[in-house]
Amino acid sequence: MKITRNQQQEIGLAIIYSALSYVNADVVFDVEELIETISCTPIDEVPIFLKELTIKTLINIDTIINEITPKLVKWKFHRLNRVIQAILLMSYTHYFYIGNVDKRIVINVAIKLAKRYVVGDEYKFVNAILDEVLVDERA
Repeated sequence: MKITRNQQQEIGLAIIYSALSYVNADVVFDVEELIETISCTPIDEVPIFLKELTIKTLINIDTIINEITPKLVKWKFHRLNRVIQAILLMSYTHYFYIGNVDKRIVINVAIKLAKRYVVGDEYKFVNAILDEVLVDERA
């Protein structure tokens, strides 16, 4: 079965959210096993984009949090809703570590996910933070 890019992004969000939950609970986990379990796909059949998105996010999580945190006026990253944390981390990875994607597309995907999984108008917060964070210094 072919997994669309939108489905991969939703699955990626679920994987990153789960990883954040495990880390918060001090539970050791295997990343490949987590990817297989949530995607319901053997790791060698998981689309490259999904593997790259989740693994690069988890490898670079501390760096990404350090890049996002200065833009969180009056907030601390660890105090944000965990779904928002996962969306911000995933979006940052997609833009900077995978690349070759327009900032507007990354933000649009993030807003769509936030509208689906977060209450109220918190998607506006996601939009504002990503608009500040996703700035390519090379441009």
